[in-house]
Amino acid sequence: MASHGARSLDSAVAQEDEAPPPGPPARIGSRPTLWRNWIAFFLLGTINNMSYVIINSSAKTIADSFHKSDDVSLIPWANVAFGFGAKCLNAFVLVPLGVPYGIRIFVNGVLMLGGLIGIAFAPSFTVAIVAIVVSGSTAGFGENVVLGYLRLYNPDLITAWSSGTGMAGVLGATLYIGLSCAVQTPPGTSRNDKLLHMNHYVFLLATPIVLIYWLAYFVILKKPDEQQPALTREEQESSKYRTSETTPLIQESVSESRSIEAAESGCSRLGRCLCSSAWLSFNLGAVYFTEYVARSCSAKAKEKGDPIYTPTCPEFYAAIQLCYQAGVLVSRSSLGLVQIKRVGILTILQTINMVVWIIIAWNHFMPVAVLPAYMIFVGLLGGASYVNTFNLLRSDTNIADGDRELCINIAGLTISLGIFAGTGFNTLLFHLAGFK
Repeated sequence: MASHGARSLDSAVAQEDEAPPPGPPARIGSRPTLWRNWIAFFLLGTINNMSYVIINSSAKTIADSFHKSDDVSLIPWANVAFGFGAKCLNAFVLVPLGVPYGIRIFVNGVLMLGGLIGIAFAPSFTVAIVAIVVSGSTAGFGENVVLGYLRLYNPDLITAWSSGTGMAGVLGATLYIGLSCAVQTPPGTSRNDKLLHMNHYVFLLATPIVLIYWLAYFVILKKPDEQQPALTREEQESSKYRTSETTPLIQESVSESRSIEAAESGCSRLGRCLCSSAWLSFNLGAVYFTEYVARSCSAKAKEKGDPIYTPTCPEFYAAIQLCYQAGVLVSRSSLGLVQIKRVGILTILQTINMVVWIIIAWNHFMPVAVLPAYMIFVGLLGGASYVNTFNLLRSDTNIADGDRELCINIAGLTISLGIFAGTGFNTLLFHLAGFK
């Protein structure tokens, strides 16, 4: 993961060294700054998704602690419940209003912190769900904010962000398991009190990650001059102006964008972008739907007769989520080695996985020893769909440059819709089908 990012950054710097561009000087194009920004975006991606992962990893513990074991899928559902709205708020309200990125990052961190504290002190399952909604919305909101901000930076830095989000899965699940095992309760404590005690300290001990989030953005990240006006097409052609930090993630022609905006209404543009991104967005949303059904089914996947929970340390569910996150990390960091254009194949395979996991949850036909490896495969497909879909949206020549960012945001919204639908489906499945 890191080596691929390193090669990308070294390549970017080497190209600048070989042919220094004429025109305005690069604002932040040195090798130390590239590495500094790589670290910053990696940390932003890691912390942005870490609380989300910790909550999903602890879903069974939280549900069991309030005697709501059949409502375990409500927790990942709540984790994305407002994600769609938060992304829309950023894309259609805050961006047009020009709200500074720093303010959005700071507020996102405050909400993240408030959500973690709320879960730690939740007196009831309902309060815990509300706190999870608050904390979970920060992952979707932060994703859209940072992806928008990356337009001002070298395209190679997208690797830092995507690798960071993949690492969040592994670190978040590992952090939850480690902290849970470290939390001890007095002898004679009831099982329910042990679980509540575990939740309390695990989520309190996770709160310092918010400080790292703010540190990455406000201290480590080297900011471009956001107020510098964009060059016109004529200026770009005459000077061949290219820098490592001002080259947008999505190349846009200002004059072309303005002509598009002047010639059509917002609804017409939205309709065109929906059509342009429909197939890729559908596959991405479908993959997230199927994989979240499979992940929730793993809470019911233990063989009959096995202990449901080990109070002194996280049980099978947390471990299986770690396996999923390991698969995601590998595939999200694989774009430099393998690129998949037929993402529909990934959707079909993940749908088959979903059906198999539902059967596993129903009759426990598959040995427990095989399940971790199988969940890694689910993670590999999910991460591959994510990284290849956004790569195709970024490089699709059939999408106008002025529409590309909106198309990417539409695909991002289908992630929230897929997770929301998948977790809701599982809640109904567990209640109506009588899974034990």
